[in-house]
Amino acid sequence: MSTSPPSSSSPIKRLPNFSLYRRAGDLVFVSGQMAFGEGFRLIGDDVATQTHVCLENIERQLKAAGLTARDIVKATVWLTRTEDFAAFDAAYGAFFGDATLPARSTVRADLMVPGALIEIEAIAQAGAGQA
Repeated sequence: MSTSPPSSSSPIKRLPNFSLYRRAGDLVFVSGQMAFGEGFRLIGDDVATQTHVCLENIERQLKAAGLTARDIVKATVWLTRTEDFAAFDAAYGAFFGDATLPARSTVRADLMVPGALIEIEAIAQAGAGQA
């Protein structure tokens, strides 16, 4: 297994005690991503915007590992409000477009960062996007 440090292009300058992603063979596990931009500030005050930013952050980590969003095989999503599900699902679907959608679990939960409406983690497999 290997651990990847944050890349210089990562928008997060100060991290809690975890790896942004870890590789185990042909699998890449991306830690839960929130809608953070420069200076560790949340981007967007609606779930659609935050969903898009979360997925872009995941995509950035996968790129550093040599994979793409099409390689995601499983996503876990935490929403702070159940009423945001439809807007989240629409933004999630738009992000993946016509690609095969990953398996997904979505739950309602309190998040650790005030103002965060969503957190998404992903598991990707090298070459899954070619299947």
